[in-house]
Amino acid sequence: MPKARRLQRLLVRFRDDPLSVGERAVHLARAHLLFRRCQLEEAVAAAGRVRVRADGEIRLRRGVSFAGGMLATELISHPGAALEVGEDTFVNYGVSLEAHDTVRIGRRCLLASFVRIADRDAQRSGPVIIEDDVWLAHGVIVEPGVTIGAGSVVSAGSVVTEDVPGGCLASGNPAKCARLTAGGWPPTERSKEWLSSSAS
Repeated sequence: MPKARRLQRLLVRFRDDPLSVGERAVHLARAHLLFRRCQLEEAVAAAGRVRVRADGEIRLRRGVSFAGGMLATELISHPGAALEVGEDTFVNYGVSLEAHDTVRIGRRCLLASFVRIADRDAQRSGPVIIEDDVWLAHGVIVEPGVTIGAGSVVSAGSVVTEDVPGGCLASGNPAKCARLTAGGWPPTERSKEWLSSSAS
């Protein structure tokens, strides 16, 4: 979208809801401060506390949002590691993302509160890949070496120890998969707005 058109839309939004636009501006400025040691694309916003340890590479793509809440989110990239969060992904509070080698999260993903993703633990190590349009519900743990396919949903409290094919519902400890057949996924813009507002 051309810059003049974006500015015009922003001015209309400011006229209609100045508090919302002002709050958004604060979240964008806050992200620039919090993620100053990261590779940051435009429109990354942080409403809540985020602890960042960027000894390796952390890349946040356009439109990534971090919600506010009771506990801080943490992003950790160890020396030589790469942690990437894809476009328009929403990260709730209390999430932990830790890369010793590679953790990559795709576009338009939803990470609920207290999700834990790491590519190394005491027993195993391996890259973690979360493909596009994945929803990880409250308290999900994704173990090292796991790939979760596009359009999948992992239910609350599940522990993902093996790959999840695209378009599946995974649940349990360890998580088992069933095919998703109902509509409504990937999330619409309206559902993302609802998730964002319910988290604040």
